[in-house]
Amino acid sequence: MSSSFERHVAVFGGSFNPPHLGHKIAIQGLLKNPGVSRVMVVPSFGTPLKNVTTPYSERLQMARLAFSEIAEVSAIEEELKVTYTFELLTALRSKLERMAFVIGTDQFQALKSWSRFPDVLTLCDWIVLLRKPVGIHHEAALKELVSLSILIATPDAREWRIKGSDKILRFVETDAPEVSSTKIREHFLLRKPGVSPTESPNLPIEASVFDWIKRNHLYGT
Repeated sequence: MSSSFERHVAVFGGSFNPPHLGHKIAIQGLLKNPGVSRVMVVPSFGTPLKNVTTPYSERLQMARLAFSEIAEVSAIEEELKVTYTFELLTALRSKLERMAFVIGTDQFQALKSWSRFPDVLTLCDWIVLLRKPVGIHHEAALKELVSLSILIATPDAREWRIKGSDKILRFVETDAPEVSSTKIREHFLLRKPGVSPTESPNLPIEASVFDWIKRNHLYGT
């Protein structure tokens, strides 16, 4: 029998540089599968595994424009001046009765490089989003974590118990398309000379986010 997530808050972190429709569809999907109670979007204040030059204040505001109608957008990382996921989850444990941290397959494959791994996994439940059609991108990392006895099989093939805790990791399919924030930034940076951003083709971002990028001259606009 699958575990229930109906009382969980899904914590959806990321740089959101910029936030896009792939993020939005993933957030909407979490409310249906696995059926969390709500989603908390947490723009990263520090990004140790990424070189993010767009100011935090700009990324936070874009996330609010993109997601406020469907999720809470939290500035907790700035408020607490945290950099690593371990610090964030430790702080949230006293605020949220039940939570699940949401990651994609790229992050799942990179978990071993995270600060305080594998202890970070024991702080909450985890949701790993698998895009359709579900491929095999995560399987090598999964096999390694199983071989290290960090993840332990359960009767549900989608769920794995996290060693040393009562927490689980659940693989969840998402309808979110493959959208790249990097390519969106490049669209602005590499546009042809003399072409205004207003003349650019439609991008997978909210109109309000597009207007914010232009108004604040982000990404070379």
